[in-house]
Amino acid sequence: MSREHPSQPSVQIRAWSGRQQELHAAAELYVTAFTEPPYDEDPEASRASFFDRVARYSSAKPDFRLMLAWNQTEVLGLALGAGTPSGDWWRENIIAQLTPDDAEEWFDEKTFAVVELATSASHRRSGIASALLSSLLEDIPYSTAVLSAYSEADDAQRFYRGQGWTLIAAGVHIGESPELCVFGMHLNDSTRE
Repeated sequence: MSREHPSQPSVQIRAWSGRQQELHAAAELYVTAFTEPPYDEDPEASRASFFDRVARYSSAKPDFRLMLAWNQTEVLGLALGAGTPSGDWWRENIIAQLTPDDAEEWFDEKTFAVVELATSASHRRSGIASALLSSLLEDIPYSTAVLSAYSEADDAQRFYRGQGWTLIAAGVHIGESPELCVFGMHLNDSTRE
């Protein structure tokens, strides 16, 4: 899957090919984005975490996707997601902090998690993140999508709300993570039971 960004024809959105060179370029973008406030991650730990997550998710999670926004040879953005089956650690930790009604509405067997979304600082507010999310969620066999954002990440939360995501819960903690907000989106209603 590859397509041009609607307002920037030089930007291509495409799925990760599996090549290590592409993964390393994506990891560098990830490190740059998540070492900035409010994330302030350690660069080496962030890089290792990204490689580990891609390796684990691509081999063990259903419907793994890593979408990349390219401007010739530079990665400008990335979106990573996968299905979240029952028993998934992240899923079960989120569900434990939701009301029963919210858990039922957002976390059935047809739930897809947007795990990461990042764009380079110089290309934010250009539509790349929106195009990446659309590509990530395109034609997936799920009825809902969920994601989490740092409670302090006001710009990210505004972006998700502007894209039609619904705030499901605030003040969520998973392991040693900072406080999170959890968002959800209903996808194609024809996939719902």
